[in-house]
Amino acid sequence: MVGNLKLFKTLLIVTLPCWCTSLNAGVYRWVDSSGEVHYADVVPPAVSSQGHSELDKQGMTRKTVAAAPTPEAIAAQQRSETLAKLRAEKENEQQQRDKYLLANYANIAELEAVFKSKLELLDKNTRSMQERRDSLKKRLETVKKQLEGLKEAPQRKTLEGYVSEAETTLGHYNHALQENQTEQDNLRQHYDKDKARLSELLKESPSSPHPDPSKAPATPRAEPARQ
Repeated sequence: MVGNLKLFKTLLIVTLPCWCTSLNAGVYRWVDSSGEVHYADVVPPAVSSQGHSELDKQGMTRKTVAAAPTPEAIAAQQRSETLAKLRAEKENEQQQRDKYLLANYANIAELEAVFKSKLELLDKNTRSMQERRDSLKKRLETVKKQLEGLKEAPQRKTLEGYVSEAETTLGHYNHALQENQTEQDNLRQHYDKDKARLSELLKESPSSPHPDPSKAPATPRAEPARQ
């Protein structure tokens, strides 16, 4: 009798956790791809990533597990985050530009004066490079004519070397002139944008503090980097 009692206690200790677990086990509900609703005490591995709900004994939802995102949803989320980051960077750049404009120009006339000064400097550099390039072209044409009737090898070698160097230099001049033209075009575009933006800022905040023109430096402070 004592042995049977000990055996009963042992079986009770072993089976009690399983019995309690069975009582506490929930019921799971999920909907398959065709829209059919399923109930079970275990979620099949094949549908575990589709999302499901755990129900209590009264059939009330105890916990909801969201479906795992699809590759398309992940890609869409990444695109959305990238766009949001780009918008934030753009807004920050605009804020920095706005601060620069308000700190350096009290009105459109001041902005226009700086723009014209920069444009005149670029024009002057362009004219200077064009003159040097045209002068080099003329010398090069003269040397090439000399080579046509020249037979002495040492002299031909010297002139041919000059021609090669002059043609390389002309290429550098042409490249520099193209860059200068691009810089002038960009300057005009930025001026138009800055003029429109400064007009908006002055209308929005006409009482914003501006530096005293009589105490302002000869040139405005460094501009924020442009894209």
